[in-house]
Amino acid sequence: MKWTFNRELTLESFTNHDELTLSYLYFEQEEINKEYINFETLREIKFKKCKLTNITFDNTFFGKVKFENCELNNVTFSGCNLSNVDFDNCKLISVSIFEGTISNLSIEESLIEYSKIENTKIDNSLFDDAKFMENIHRHNKYENIKFYKCNFISDNFIDARFKECDLKTSHFEETKINLDDLITSTLSILNLLEIVNTKGIIIEE
Repeated sequence: MKWTFNRELTLESFTNHDELTLSYLYFEQEEINKEYINFETLREIKFKKCKLTNITFDNTFFGKVKFENCELNNVTFSGCNLSNVDFDNCKLISVSIFEGTISNLSIEESLIEYSKIENTKIDNSLFDDAKFMENIHRHNKYENIKFYKCNFISDNFIDARFKECDLKTSHFEETKINLDDLITSTLSILNLLEIVNTKGIIIEE
């Protein structure tokens, strides 16, 4: 899952993106606002300490893109393909992902809050020490994902299928999830107790 950039990146300003070939570039400490980007390819790109607000990526391909210490507010990914994309120590607030295909995604030490993921497939990915709060997951497929020490707080999973995922080190608090959607995935006894408790079932020793 770990990857490196194939060559040195060139520092640029995102305000010039219409004039750039969006490959092998580096953006740092930028505030990127109210952009609509469609049918583009972002390949080998790094965003560091950037703030993206009110951005729409429509039918855009991301390949080897890294977000480091970034904040994404009201960012929409619609019909996008993400491959080898990393979010490291980021905040994703009110982010929407619709009709996406995502593989080799890595989200580490990050917050995902008030966001929506719908009709999307995510596979062969890692969520490490991520905190999920009040997100909606609807009609998604999660396959071969390791959720390592993640916290799900008041998340709502609606017809979100987990296949061969590892959730045993994660925690669920007031999270709505269907146990049938977790068949073939690995959980701990504590996971099961946390999930069952949200359904009003009381288990006594």
